[in-house]
Amino acid sequence: MQSFDEITDESLVTKILSGKKELFYYLIKRYETKLRRYILRITNRKNEVDDLLQNVFIKTYKNLPTFNKELNFSSWIYRIAHNESINLIGSSFIQKFVSLPDWFDVGSRDEVEEKIDDEQMKKKLKNCIEKLDIKYKEPLVLFYYEEKTYEEISDILRIPVRNVGVLIHRGRLRIKKICYEKNNR
Repeated sequence: MQSFDEITDESLVTKILSGKKELFYYLIKRYETKLRRYILRITNRKNEVDDLLQNVFIKTYKNLPTFNKELNFSSWIYRIAHNESINLIGSSFIQKFVSLPDWFDVGSRDEVEEKIDDEQMKKKLKNCIEKLDIKYKEPLVLFYYEEKTYEEISDILRIPVRNVGVLIHRGRLRIKKICYEKNNR
């Protein structure tokens, strides 16, 4: 018999919808850590992450019947987390910029990771991304931290794939510009 860890998300959804509701536990187990990290990076509200995460799983469970099994479940649940995070941030989100080093304009995720092995640089990068405008912050977090593809990011944010690359590129440029301005004050 196949272990539940080996069953695809989409197969689990099918089983849950056929009456095996207890299997929802395995979806929670798969996504709890990833979504907690994503929500925290987007909202920067440590005290509210667990409540928001709980809301994400409640909405996921309630909306399972509407999930299109032809699509990627991962993108669908991240979209729910995205919507909940944006609702939390609401109109009170204050747009600020801080600096990052010039090396952030390198292209690939692996190149960036190699250059941010230093914990201090990781912290500086995290702090800077937290201050970015949400439209740049989300694609950067999904790409660099959640390791999502452009296609997955497109599904999650409901924007064309070509716009994902543009937003990531512009986000890196904004971070680089901010870094330059802060270092020259």
